Amino acid sequence: MTFKNWCVKTGIQPGIHLIVHSSFRAIRQAFNNPSPQEIIDDFKELLTGNGSLVMPAFTYCFRKKSGPFDSFDPYNSVSKVGALTEVFRHSQDVIRTASATHSFALWGNICTEIKSDNAPFSPLGKESVMQWLAEKEDSYILLLGVDFRSLSFGHYIENSIPLPWIEKNPWTYMDVESIGASKSGFQEISQVPGCSKSFINLEKYLLNNNIVQMRKYKNLQAFFIKTDLLLDHGKNYFSTFPLNALCPVGTCAACNTRHAWYAEQIKKELQS
Repeated sequence: MTFKNWCVKTGIQPGIHLIVHSSFRAIRQAFNNPSPQEIIDDFKELLTGNGSLVMPAFTYCFRKKSGPFDSFDPYNSVSKVGALTEVFRHSQDVIRTASATHSFALWGNICTEIKSDNAPFSPLGKESVMQWLAEKEDSYILLLGVDFRSLSFGHYIENSIPLPWIEKNPWTYMDVESIGASKSGFQEISQVPGCSKSFINLEKYLLNNNIVQMRKYKNLQAFFIKTDLLLDHGKNYFSTFPLNALCPVGTCAACNTRHAWYAEQIKKELQS
């Protein structure tokens, strides 16, 4: 089976809006070694210009209180979230948004509404590409060779609830400030996205309750999920079990920052 045929069988069709998180190595091993550009061309042909193709192109260019830090350049800053995303951001008719920390590469219909200057105060929250996808009826998420630990939309779910610690920067232990650094200057940001490893808890919940299905082809594992379904069930799950949006205490420095802050707030409430 070719990669394009697999996409059709999975449900990718003209006019849908698709965000892709991927492992190029896993795709290459399953489909007889296609090039990144061949994969991208297949997506574009299937979606057509009436649809949209979105990939993260994150660089995590935060300002730091001490030590060196990188400044975001939309043309030259390399995407740190996979080989396919780096090739995609350079491909024809693709634009890159301006968030210094969490930029996206965009193609198709979405470019009529989201422009290259998009750099919201909440990088994965209000007014971001994530909100645009959340509000589109024909919007889907494709996890291709990766699991929910790569689910950027999970941060939008956290913000939408919102979880109690969402305004707490979890990376202060690394001297990271809530400020994006770019060649054009600094921008304060809110709702700094934290660790996403705990999103595997949401994956297990959705699988165990037959809300989503894992698709398998050879050694490739994938999820193809309607965005509004994921938003509804994700908000219900993390509202009911908020601590499942964090790694267990003592296992992750970023999540420990938020655990400590949350415990302190609970303590203050009990004392008041």
